[in-house]
Amino acid sequence: MRRPPNLSRDTTVPATASLPADPVPPSNYLDLYGLSKPPFGGAPDGASYILFGSHRRTFEILIDHMVNGSGIVVLYGEEGVGKTEMLRAACDVAVDAGSPVIRVSRPPNGRVDLPQLVSALLGRRVADETIDDSIRGFLAPPRKALLADDIDLMPADCVRVLARLVEQMPTDPGGPAIVLSSTTDLAADPNRPDLSQLVRLARNTIRISRLGPAEARQYIERSLWVAGGTTRRLITPDALKLLIARSGGVLGSINHLMEAAFTAGFARGDSTITAKTVAATTGPTTSRPHRRTTSHQDGVAARAMQIVAFGLLVGGASMFLYKALNTPSDRLPLAQHKPVTSPMLAPSPPPVALSASELPPPAKPAETLSADVVAALMKRGDQSLGLGDTAAARLLFRRAAEAGNAAAATALGRTYDPNYVSAGTAPGDRPDPAQAAEWYKKAVTLGDPRAAELLKRLGRP
Repeated sequence: MRRPPNLSRDTTVPATASLPADPVPPSNYLDLYGLSKPPFGGAPDGASYILFGSHRRTFEILIDHMVNGSGIVVLYGEEGVGKTEMLRAACDVAVDAGSPVIRVSRPPNGRVDLPQLVSALLGRRVADETIDDSIRGFLAPPRKALLADDIDLMPADCVRVLARLVEQMPTDPGGPAIVLSSTTDLAADPNRPDLSQLVRLARNTIRISRLGPAEARQYIERSLWVAGGTTRRLITPDALKLLIARSGGVLGSINHLMEAAFTAGFARGDSTITAKTVAATTGPTTSRPHRRTTSHQDGVAARAMQIVAFGLLVGGASMFLYKALNTPSDRLPLAQHKPVTSPMLAPSPPPVALSASELPPPAKPAETLSADVVAALMKRGDQSLGLGDTAAARLLFRRAAEAGNAAAATALGRTYDPNYVSAGTAPGDRPDPAQAAEWYKKAVTLGDPRAAELLKRLGRP
């Protein structure tokens, strides 16, 4: 029998494949949820500021005052509502517009002291006895703006320096500008008469409002996107709605609740933040009603109270009708309204229905911003686009376009043009040909010839 030829060959046994090592368990919620950095409550970044629609008018007033105004403007709002971030962003825009701004803000977990305030006014580190020199240095040309944050936490000696500064400020329109911020309306604070006297000299007092639900959602989406996550992947819709409702539209509360929710999710091992995760952090969504047995005496007493309340209601209504029918129309009392001290707080008039012939013609937007401020807004808009934040860029371009800038209208149209943007995961990355055409047409009207070619390429009439 012949031996098979392959019996004499040496064969190599394949090496046994090694089993993959066990994956390392996540050490924090950043590893669990795939985030590159803490999305909420981290170090502030001026380029990451979101200009919300409800804050836009306040933002414009602050920039205009720092660049062109004189005297004092006071910004107040509850703690965590976003005053400091708004002041920081407005200061950056004013500096980009060529206006020198001196910013005095308290250190973390501390207070502004007198040497810090005096040194900021003079531009260098000085001793306490040079207060008059620092005031003269601030009032000397070129014109400057002073931004003092959290003045309600300033000691009395710093407030006295600010009061002396205001007393020596010139009253002409080209004088220096001061912006003060606080968590309360200091004009009515009996505990700080020194601050009350100072803020009563303000030309304008503005209250920064809370965010609406849509704006709070925008803030959460953008903060997660910057950190490498999305709400669709990490948070269920019911949990997101619950977090927004419990925050009350306060940025500080949103940061606290979101940080707590991610920490609780990591502790529970939840791959997604759900309503149960939020409840584990902030308590149950609804309280269980307390049941108790009602005695017969309680039922009789409750019935008697209902009868008495009904009788008072009928009697009051009868008396109201009697007075209304027997009071002459010229003697009816007029409603008294408390005067509004700020255009930001003025109530909106009720809507009035007009026919098409009675409608006023559309007015051309007023040029309310200087060329330097418009250029600063354009620069910030380009920076936001460079960071991939289309939503923030649109808000900045829109403000400059509404002030009559043709290039801003063209830039805003490009953020909607499908030839320049495509649908992405970033907040606001949604092309809209109709919006692009509208802003291109406005740019053509304002005098930008490039918009006509872009409109033609868009294929819109």
